[in-house]
Amino acid sequence: MTGAKAGAIGVIGAGAVGQSVAMLLAAGGWCESVHVVSRTGLSARALVTDLEDMCQVTGSPVRAVHATSPGGLMSCAAVVVCPRAEFINTSRTNVRMGGLNANAPVIAALAAALAHYQGLVVMVTNPVDVMARLFAEVSGCPRVYGVGSNTDTARYRLTLAHILDVPVEEVEGHVIGEHGDQAVVCASATRVNGHPVEVPVGHVRRELADRPARINAGLGRTRCGPAGAVIAALRAGLGLEDGVVELSVNHERRWMGIPLRFTAGRSSVCLPRLDTAEARQLVAADVKLRDVYEPLARLHVPARPSWKEKTAVTRTATRIATATQAVTVISNTPVVTEWAIRYFGPWWNATSITAADGPQVIADVNPTRVTEIAQRVADHAHEETVYANSSMLFDRDDDGTVLASQPDDKLTYRAEPGGPLHIYGCEDVPVALAAARLAREVVRGQLVADGWSILHASAVVRDGQTVLTLGDKGAGKTTVGLLLARAGWQLLANDRVFIRREDGHLRVLPWPSAAAIGLGLLDALGWYDQVRECVQRGEQLHPTQHQKVTDALHSGSRTPLWKDSGKELKPQFFPDQLGTWLGLTLATEGHAARILFPRIIPGADPALLDEDRAVAAGDFFTAGTEDRYPDVFGLLPADLPDTEPLLQLLGELPSHAVVLGYDVKANTDLLVQVAG
Repeated sequence: MTGAKAGAIGVIGAGAVGQSVAMLLAAGGWCESVHVVSRTGLSARALVTDLEDMCQVTGSPVRAVHATSPGGLMSCAAVVVCPRAEFINTSRTNVRMGGLNANAPVIAALAAALAHYQGLVVMVTNPVDVMARLFAEVSGCPRVYGVGSNTDTARYRLTLAHILDVPVEEVEGHVIGEHGDQAVVCASATRVNGHPVEVPVGHVRRELADRPARINAGLGRTRCGPAGAVIAALRAGLGLEDGVVELSVNHERRWMGIPLRFTAGRSSVCLPRLDTAEARQLVAADVKLRDVYEPLARLHVPARPSWKEKTAVTRTATRIATATQAVTVISNTPVVTEWAIRYFGPWWNATSITAADGPQVIADVNPTRVTEIAQRVADHAHEETVYANSSMLFDRDDDGTVLASQPDDKLTYRAEPGGPLHIYGCEDVPVALAAARLAREVVRGQLVADGWSILHASAVVRDGQTVLTLGDKGAGKTTVGLLLARAGWQLLANDRVFIRREDGHLRVLPWPSAAAIGLGLLDALGWYDQVRECVQRGEQLHPTQHQKVTDALHSGSRTPLWKDSGKELKPQFFPDQLGTWLGLTLATEGHAARILFPRIIPGADPALLDEDRAVAAGDFFTAGTEDRYPDVFGLLPADLPDTEPLLQLLGELPSHAVVLGYDVKANTDLLVQVAG
């Protein structure tokens, strides 16, 4: 195994297979955590306790977590589905079909609870080929695999190695089709040490049936073999290990077990060559599985209306403009367009319109399109990046069309050259967030093409004159901006600004964004109690805020919170809340007049520093330094503005390096004096 690691992995079901899977995951050390769900919760809690003991004894870093519901697994990288309904299986033939009617409602309910989950799903519950298809079609999840054929293939290779008295490593062969009586032994393509062999198919078939029966007779359930198949599927599907794994999957509208070749988590079909008899057996397996599935589908799969049957949707639109540039956000839900007004209105000009022209961002709640595009991206060669702190997979066609997927957020994108940028999601708030980000990126591209640059700075304005505050992360840019805004300046931006030379001046525009203010700073500025009161009344801060911050505000904790990475977790304010909650006034533009370079030192007395600090090229955001919004969709021009003329003009402005301590009044007095 490679040293690569996965994030959280969910396990639904704490029976024989669920226990074995969870134990292998916890002992393996290659995932961050194992989240266990069971029907009553009793067995899940017990298993988590047992796993905690094991991890402590073995020194495994994997955390065991009891998840109270399947919906709590939505953020997991993968989910293993292995519950078993309570029933007595009396079948002598088609044994795995014995649980069909008992397990189907359980699987359908779980699929509904995990609707449009974008991670990897590994199905274990029998009949596994049917249950995998049922889960996929009820849930809309794009990556669902069943593990049956992988176990069958392992048993086939072991059996043949024993019969021929050769090492199992020398046997190459597959069992495909149904995980059951219609399994297809691919004897004609089997090789031992690279050479064709005579395969006693009858003997092999008897052993494939007898082997699990012997395990069941002695242990009650098969567990270790299926659990091993699950681990193989997880490691291949999560891109931790390349190789061929036999899994049940939708191939050409047929759900059966087939060999899949995984490379960096992407799968491609690699069916072995079949002789005539084997091909007929595969068709028979397909017919059997279809005949079994259709009655279940009528019971459990929601009917989806045809295009003609769908009700017409009233669309709304918001036009967002600043300087001479604009973009229109259009959506099938007013939540998205109203969000754009709230997000951009305080800093840019955002208004509702009825007719749209020019650049457009079309942002719709459409789970079907999410599934289609996510599947298309997953099935083709793609790149991966981090966009707005979330993993994004994207693929660029020969004609320049970009398809992208953010599985954790259940969002997909389609951008054609010269056309609108389409965003699809499963819920309105994530779509609204994405639409705001991408609308800003469209305007950003227009502004940059028009000669604007982006400076890493906070900014406040008085009488049109702008004080810019620059520095590295943690230097105090936000603190300075808020102290001056609290003292009567208008807040233009808290992190970055657009800047361009116009008529001998440096014109500055805001970069609309949620404002992050740490708990300690909120308390120091005297805003904590009023923010807490708003939260306790049920008012919501920006949804990108971490739940730990919300919990801290509810409990009254003022202690700063930190991620393991060392980054502070902060309350996140909508732009309009800076006015309605904190009493600040916002500015829409200004002209650069002065520059501050702060440094915060605990216990220091505020003072001017005798330092010759100047604005440098590294203070600007470029395509090479952008760490939050990489240009996946080609919205920025190839040639960015030259910042050298700006550096010269910025260098001519009055500038001051200042040290600040933790005394708010003393800090404010110095800044007001220096800012003029």
